[in-house]
Amino acid sequence: MQLSVAAPTRSALRLGFSDHAVPFYEECVTGYRWPLPAPDASVVLLHGLQSHAGWFFETGDELVDRGLAVTALDRRGSGSSPGARGDVARWQDWVDEVAVAVRLARRAHPEVPVHLVGHCFGANVGLAYALRDEPGIASLTMLTPGLHVLPDYTPGEKLRILAAGLTRPQARFRVPQNDELFTRDRAVLAWIRADRLGARTLTARALLQIGGMVRMLRARIGELELPLLVLEASRDRIADNLRNRALLERELGGRYSSACFEAEHFLLAEPCREAVLDELVRFTTNEEGL
Repeated sequence: MQLSVAAPTRSALRLGFSDHAVPFYEECVTGYRWPLPAPDASVVLLHGLQSHAGWFFETGDELVDRGLAVTALDRRGSGSSPGARGDVARWQDWVDEVAVAVRLARRAHPEVPVHLVGHCFGANVGLAYALRDEPGIASLTMLTPGLHVLPDYTPGEKLRILAAGLTRPQARFRVPQNDELFTRDRAVLAWIRADRLGARTLTARALLQIGGMVRMLRARIGELELPLLVLEASRDRIADNLRNRALLERELGGRYSSACFEAEHFLLAEPCREAVLDELVRFTTNEEGL
């Protein structure tokens, strides 16, 4: 099922630190939690490749106001997490971090289901976790998923990355998605440009690990049994909507729900953000929808 949702005229809220977010450190995994005494559900938020948990501060506040407990982790190599920026030895290490965050969310609120929500590359990591045996989550939501993205590295850059992975795995390469591709909102873009907690470069070994993970996801997404919601941005200049839809239809057929919003890539900072959150809350709290 696919819906086309027009953006409201209300302008996007600005990003900023949340006074309600509580830092956590669990098994060397860091991030933030939004405590709530009696939530209707619990969500774990997974950020994109160049971002970090701080990109979810406003979203966390609003989801708590709507009755959801929230956990947002800082993936290894981003935000407050330990380790070098933009580096990982094994992509499975990122998935293991999701497992820690899910256990934390379940322990905090054992009476309600836990749902994964990932943005772009975070949606890929969430899918990798969902394909594990007994993941302990009720559903997966993929916002502007990164199964196919634009722009890509050039053939020459790919060759240099491969060579570096064999000889200089810590060599750094730029991320090809520039800040301007996330949004056309000047205030949000200024915030992104000033942000220094994400990863603007990646090591050769991290890029090779990412490539291996994405190939695995494309091959195995048809095995997904959990309820899946895919939220797209119609003017997305990073997520390749056409190729992503083709993959999902080929591998899952009608076994997922989707909605498309008139927006740029960073859905949670676009004017349609309230409608996006409405869709997310409905999906995670409406048992009939699951």
